[in-house]
Amino acid sequence: MRKRRQRRQHGEPEINITAFLNLMVVLIPFLLLSAAFNQLTAFDLFLPTDSSTQAPQTNEVEKPELAILLRKTKLVLNVHPRGVMADLPHGENDALDITGLQQQLHALKSQYPQITQITLLSEPDTRYETIIEVMDAVRAMSIEESGARYQIELFPDVALGDAPETGA
Repeated sequence: MRKRRQRRQHGEPEINITAFLNLMVVLIPFLLLSAAFNQLTAFDLFLPTDSSTQAPQTNEVEKPELAILLRKTKLVLNVHPRGVMADLPHGENDALDITGLQQQLHALKSQYPQITQITLLSEPDTRYETIIEVMDAVRAMSIEESGARYQIELFPDVALGDAPETGA
């Protein structure tokens, strides 16, 4: 009988969470400080311009429209109204000729320094990585002069669109 009375007198045991709280106080700042947060870089993209709806320019020298067509086997640099300026076939293992493209774009930039917009026209099955690689190459170029490396801006305003059919 005595044992039964002792059990009733003690009541419910209390939960001690002090050790758990101490652990959380130490772990949370450590995890927040050691976490690697992703940094995303974003830039504005534009829709390609429709040249048929633009008003004709009478007094100014007509600015050419630049476009790069991303084909399965080559990159085509088109300067409207002149036409195709460069055909850059892919190298071994479908490697893009980024250096050749940047040299052509650098020559165009020296002729037309006021132009900042270029249009990338890709086929529907073009890989995302390929579009990004060309987009990065079009926006800026790295050159080396007298031992120093410089970053020069080419065409930072990039517009994306669908490439016309091969027969068009």
